[in-house]
Amino acid sequence: MMKRLFFLLAMCTACVASRPQPPLTLWTPVEPHPQVLLSEQREGYTCRLVEYNAVGEERVCSYLLVPDAPGPHPGLVLLHDHGARFDIGKEKLVRPVEGAAPWVKASARQWVQEGFDGVYLADSLASLGYVVLVPDALYWGSRSTALCRQWSRMQQGFLPREGIKDVKKAVYEGQRAVYDSLARRGVVWAEQTLNEDAAAARLLASLPQVDASRIGCFGWSMGAHRAWLLAAFCPEIKAGAALCWMTLKSTQAQPPTASDYSMTIPLLRDRYDFPEIARWLRPKPFFFLNGRSDKLFPEAASAQAFRQMQEIYGETGASCGTGSSGGVGASCGTGSSGGVGASCGTGSSCETGADSPLRTEFFDGGHHCGKGQQAAIVDFFSSVL
Repeated sequence: MMKRLFFLLAMCTACVASRPQPPLTLWTPVEPHPQVLLSEQREGYTCRLVEYNAVGEERVCSYLLVPDAPGPHPGLVLLHDHGARFDIGKEKLVRPVEGAAPWVKASARQWVQEGFDGVYLADSLASLGYVVLVPDALYWGSRSTALCRQWSRMQQGFLPREGIKDVKKAVYEGQRAVYDSLARRGVVWAEQTLNEDAAAARLLASLPQVDASRIGCFGWSMGAHRAWLLAAFCPEIKAGAALCWMTLKSTQAQPPTASDYSMTIPLLRDRYDFPEIARWLRPKPFFFLNGRSDKLFPEAASAQAFRQMQEIYGETGASCGTGSSGGVGASCGTGSSGGVGASCGTGSSCETGADSPLRTEFFDGGHHCGKGQQAAIVDFFSSVL
């Protein structure tokens, strides 16, 4: 045991020493001045609606879930997806409070049923003993527009549906206006989101109920993209997991769609391919999980990206290799749940996976965060936080 511990410490020391300088730095933090807007007791934990300063004078509305048991607890920043669904953000991961608008509750139920097998993931994690913070990104949820909220009421049957397609198109194209508005001030939308997510991590680390040495992040789809950016550049994040967002730039649709505006940081996108984020993730434990039949992120491209990330981690002996079968070696163990692990990877083994902080796996399925994938994520965080 001690021999393996010394090996891991030496590996991490070498990895830190060989890390290149980050291509971007986070903005100067601001005082969060958090405020609890309301609190709701749930089974085994409390759900709080909070607001705090994130960047500049921008205040962000988030859900904070705190277990009833005495802490300190591990903490998780959960980052919501895109989904071209802007009327809800944090509500994609947290059951809305009783006082939430009825169309918000209906929209959240529908989204969670379709994307998460009916599970509010943040609530599930809070019941397991994690302090969970889930912020709204700009243009989603409480930070969406009046037109977004109009579409939501139409979609959920609270307003007549006449003209709903035109409203939906206008809401979707509104992403370009957000990007352009920020760009005129010299701000990149995705970079602001990254800094807001980092502010969430700092706030979480400051809470007395949280063990600041045990903070992770997770996201699905766009939330996965946010998660690996956050883990790469935010020191408060010690580990992370990304579900259904890793590929190669060569597979990206051209020209970009409106949805790309919320995820593009030109400083990174122009100089690096997506798997090169591993250069700034290492030596942190990180778990990438993609679906074999994900139409947005084809398996072949994801497998190649996984290999590249494993090679980067392996530059300091931290790679899980390619597997003795010569396959892509996309599994570093399946976790104790046996959920998605039985169908993960295409190689029959993972040569140094036991010592690797990087896990890459595939599951049989598409662009989805089902109960099997959730179990794998829980297993991962229970082993690293």
